[in-house]
Amino acid sequence: MNWNQLQYVITIAEEKSITKAAKKLFISQPSLSLSIQSLEKETGITLFERNHGEITLTYAGSLFYEWAVSTLHSHRQLTTKLNDLAEDRRHLIRFGISPHRSLLLLPEILKQFYQDFPDCEIQLTESPTFQLKKMLENNELDFMMDIPNPDTLNYQNDVLIEEKILLAVPASFKHSSSIKTINLAELSDYPFILLPPDHVIGSISRKICETASFHPDVRLTCRKLDMALALVSSQLGAAFVPEIYAKKHLYEPQVQYFFIEHFTGTRQICLVYRKNVYQPLPLRHLLQLFRDMLPVLYMLQ
Repeated sequence: MNWNQLQYVITIAEEKSITKAAKKLFISQPSLSLSIQSLEKETGITLFERNHGEITLTYAGSLFYEWAVSTLHSHRQLTTKLNDLAEDRRHLIRFGISPHRSLLLLPEILKQFYQDFPDCEIQLTESPTFQLKKMLENNELDFMMDIPNPDTLNYQNDVLIEEKILLAVPASFKHSSSIKTINLAELSDYPFILLPPDHVIGSISRKICETASFHPDVRLTCRKLDMALALVSSQLGAAFVPEIYAKKHLYEPQVQYFFIEHFTGTRQICLVYRKNVYQPLPLRHLLQLFRDMLPVLYMLQ
C-alpha cells in the first residue's frame, strides 16, 4: 500500500468511474485497475462495486475511503511542517474574502506581507460567503475573512471588527433632518434595490425591514453590492450596504449614507480557519497582519 493508492481510491470514489479517475490522475485505465486489484488483494476486501453503470464504494470501501482522506490530510500536514523548516522553499497561502472588501482593505495588508515574505504565493478567492464557506470546508482555503462560522467546534473565529449595516440613498433624496439617521417609514414610496435572500446582506436587509414592519418597494434585485451601490449613485433607488462604503466615502456626493433608526445591530467580521491545523510561519504572519491592520484600515476616513 502506498500514498498513490490512497489517492486512487479517493479519486475513483469521487468520480464514480475508472475512466474519469484515470484521466484525472494522468495514468492509464489498465494501470489504475491493476493498482486497485492489488490493493484489494493486499487488504482482503472489495473496495468497489458496479451499480447501474457507476463505480460505487462497498461498505468496507467507504470505511477505507474515510481513512484514506484522513491519512492523506495528515500526510500533507506533515509535509507542510517539514517544508516550513526549509527556508528556501515557497509557501502557498489560499484565502477568501468578499469582493467588496478585497479592493478596499487588502492592498495595504498584502504590501506589508510581501515586504516580510517576498517569495510566498497567495491565491485570493473573491466570492460570496456561502461559496467561501464551502471552499473552507473542502480544504480549498487556509482561511477566510467573513462572518463567523457557527461550527465553533471545528472552526476558529477571530473577531476583527463589528460592522453596522447602513442605508445608501441617492443624493437627490431630501431628508427631513440634518441628522445622519433615517426612519424607514420616510421611504415608504421610495424604490429599493435589494440583494437576493441567499446573500448575507440580502438576508440582513429583509430582517431589518421585517423588524421595522416596513415593506420596501423593491424595483430591482442584483447579486453584487458594488452594482447595487452604482445603481444608487445613478439615483435609481436605495440599498442596504455595509458600513465600510460610508467609511471610504464611496460614490459620494452622488450617494448619502444613513444609520437606520431603531436598528443598532451589528455583524462580526472575523478571520475564520480550521482548528488544530498546522499553520506555516508565513500564514501565521499574514493572519496577525489582518488582526493588527484591518481594524485601523477599516476606521480610516
